[in-house]
Amino acid sequence: MLSLIILPSQSAFGWGGGGGSGGGGGMTPKSSATTIFFPYTIAASDGQIFVVVPGDSKVKGYQYSSPGIIYDRNGNLVTEFGSLGAKDGQFQKPKGIDVSEDKIFVADSSNYRIQVFDLDGNFLFKFGSKGKLDGQFDCPQDIKFYKNQIYVVDSDNHRIQIFDIDGNFISKFGSEGKGDGELKKPYKFDIYDDKIFIVEPFVSRVQVFDLAGNFLFNFGSEGSDNGELKYPQDIVVWKEKIFVTDLGNNRIQIFDIDGNFVTMLSSNVIHEKFERPHSIAISDNKIFVADSPVYHVQIFEASDTLGQKNVQPEETSIPDWIKNNAGWWAEDQIGDSDFVKGIEYMIQKGIIKIEKVQTTVESSDSIPPWIKNNAGWWSKGLISDNEFIKGIEYLVKSKIIKV
Repeated sequence: MLSLIILPSQSAFGWGGGGGSGGGGGMTPKSSATTIFFPYTIAASDGQIFVVVPGDSKVKGYQYSSPGIIYDRNGNLVTEFGSLGAKDGQFQKPKGIDVSEDKIFVADSSNYRIQVFDLDGNFLFKFGSKGKLDGQFDCPQDIKFYKNQIYVVDSDNHRIQIFDIDGNFISKFGSEGKGDGELKKPYKFDIYDDKIFIVEPFVSRVQVFDLAGNFLFNFGSEGSDNGELKYPQDIVVWKEKIFVTDLGNNRIQIFDIDGNFVTMLSSNVIHEKFERPHSIAISDNKIFVADSPVYHVQIFEASDTLGQKNVQPEETSIPDWIKNNAGWWAEDQIGDSDFVKGIEYMIQKGIIKIEKVQTTVESSDSIPPWIKNNAGWWSKGLISDNEFIKGIEYLVKSKIIKV
């Protein structure tokens, strides 16, 4: 298993601000200060994983390699493009992405359009505008290129729109509702073997259509048992298996091609326990899972995830990302509040037996220097987990961290 570690952004997360000047097309080289705040949607192709980052109004590309490599905290950033605005090559809340036929297709959600780039991030063309007419969008969420046609999830219009390779409208299907064949804010989708698999978070189900938009079947209902879903976010179909990011249940479920539950990411796979997994992609026999709240993308060998029935992921003790956070906090690369998020996670999961922790600290001066020293030593393996946890319990008992 590989772990692509992604730090929180050093700037505040927000959608507002000016549009900037000039277009956003064209990639820029890796900068040591560049980080990802919120990996929203991912697409993988030919040794790179492309990550949509709405808070930065960017698409970022990372290189991945052979099994066993642990990526550095900047995630081996190779390329990035985009900026906040409405000009060609700029984005406002970019959401979906697909990489196909040497092009990058991006659903530029709050600009109500689709933008298309070459693999170097240079702007090629765009199509779409705000509205309900054919070829118009209201919150386009996802995009796929399949058999020389472009398919777009037009979420707030509760439909799928289909375009030719140049962005000219061809057809559409879907209407608002929760019945069979109706759509309620469709979110992400995949196309496999001439079938369209659509995730509906607000209905906790997956619906399947043919390419003409005829309803075939659906599966899933709200719940936490095997095969049930709670606010599912993304879907990918690979080798007759359907992978669904079951965000509300903090897991990845795997179904057969008819929607019958098969397994979850197998307990024989070493990985950090998922925390609200948001997006998934498969390429080069690898599975990529974007776990947005903990700022990273995990990478698995796909062949390691199948073959067991009704498998629940194993509980882990202290995830690696908390140890990374502790090291960065000790070096003053992240603030107290980011460090406390890791503490809250351990308390919620019962690693530290405290009822509840607020994600605030009275002041940075309130934390004794020896706690920060401990964090740094623990991140380097110089002290044990128990010794580190004793320091955290001290903060709670001393009311430096409020519970």
